[in-house]
Amino acid sequence: MNKAVQITLALISGLLLGISWPEITEHSWLVVFAFVPLYYLIDKTQNGNWKNLFLLSFLSFIVWHLLSVYWMIHSTVIGSISAWIINAFLMASVISFGHFTKQKLKKVPIEIILSFYWLSFEIMHLFWSLSWPWMDLGNVFANNPNWIQWYEYTGIYGGAFWILIINGLIFRFIKSLLNQKYIKTSIFFVSTSLVISLPLLLSYHLLNQETPPTQSIEISVIQPNIDTYIEKFNGMTPLAQSERIIHQLNSKKTAPLIVLPETAIPENFDVSKNNYPKSISKLLKWTKTHHKQLIGGFYSKDSLNYNSALYLEEGEIISTRHKQKLLPFGESMPFDWFYQVFQKQIEKDGGNSASFGRDQEARVFDLASAGKIGTLICFESAFPDITSEMARKGAQILLVITNDDWWQDTPGHRQHFAYSRLRAIENRRFIARSANTGISGFIDEKGNILQSTKYKTTDILSQKCQLISNITFFSQNESKIRYFIISIAFLIFLMSMKKYHKSFQNDKSSL
Repeated sequence: MNKAVQITLALISGLLLGISWPEITEHSWLVVFAFVPLYYLIDKTQNGNWKNLFLLSFLSFIVWHLLSVYWMIHSTVIGSISAWIINAFLMASVISFGHFTKQKLKKVPIEIILSFYWLSFEIMHLFWSLSWPWMDLGNVFANNPNWIQWYEYTGIYGGAFWILIINGLIFRFIKSLLNQKYIKTSIFFVSTSLVISLPLLLSYHLLNQETPPTQSIEISVIQPNIDTYIEKFNGMTPLAQSERIIHQLNSKKTAPLIVLPETAIPENFDVSKNNYPKSISKLLKWTKTHHKQLIGGFYSKDSLNYNSALYLEEGEIISTRHKQKLLPFGESMPFDWFYQVFQKQIEKDGGNSASFGRDQEARVFDLASAGKIGTLICFESAFPDITSEMARKGAQILLVITNDDWWQDTPGHRQHFAYSRLRAIENRRFIARSANTGISGFIDEKGNILQSTKYKTTDILSQKCQLISNITFFSQNESKIRYFIISIAFLIFLMSMKKYHKSFQNDKSSL
């Protein structure tokens, strides 16, 4: 196979991944073909020629990133390019490592090897200092909730496994057809059809199951539409922003519980002290005067600075939770040397010279009149682990507070909204979402959008949301699923290394 054909196949794979991604096109089904060219390249790569496979895979994944998350460049140039290169490098390493393992374990199907290695890579993205699960494969069906109701059992981990297995079976079908092995062709056709159809049938069944009646509460979400670049962090004081929000709240009837966006008031203050700045005092006074409950995003501090969610009621700050999952380069500096080299550019792009503090657990707000509520701060809504932890701790409804104006009117804020639909299905929870601007709205427990705002609009939406206490299989067992995946991947790795050691010893003895 000549170089031009190899490069073409790599480009096709990247193109299919890119155009299948949410909000890039509506053709997410194309992802079931996206890895077929890569499987072909793996199959044709000779033992020891992993470098060529790595470069071709890297090309595929760079194309994928450029097509699907090009919009990141609007918020941070250095952070975006770093994320694309590092993520593509890691993905290509998974492909190369999968090929190496397949050479040693010839009886183990490559799609099984690659699935467990790939999922282990995605799990790593949930916890290391460069965490970025935005491109996790299971996210691709975020706007197709009717297909993935079974995520309540597997979460997005099952979605990635499904995609990689289908691609592998389609590759085997095509290969056997081209080699005129028609019995195998028939077997792979039937296998592929079953692997595709059975989860879809299960999803249809789950979609038509009625949720038992539960207690409901009315929630309002506010979208202040304060320009991130011109007003929020530059030309408008925190007090003026507070007054604008209060004016907006007074202009329309609202529910007893109101959700404000992330960094609703961008002013640092110590929650433990009563000497609050006027921007905070005005909001507290408003809650007491109007007998309302507010949950929203603020900057709090003690010995560290935090991006926090606060629960305000009757003129008091009742509870606080700090953000756990920090955005690399925007809210945390993973590598000191990296920051020192690119300090000026990172700060120019809105990054921070020092990392925010992190909360050590996914705290849940307990509202006496409105049940237990889990609040995800911006980037956290892309993480299945923290959401399931909140469900296990009793959260009956989930809030997402965010500021999606960083990426302007691109697929970025729409993708972020779509990912909340995945969290709703995984945990069977209603989601109320408040964005400074972007998309605010409500999502039901099956991932259906009940209401939503448009980008760059000032609005308040209200909705009755069910308080659901039942815990899904995924919510209950998310950590066990992760450990199982990593254990199988590690076992495959150990088996391959044993084979490698044995072949090395045989080669050595033959000399």
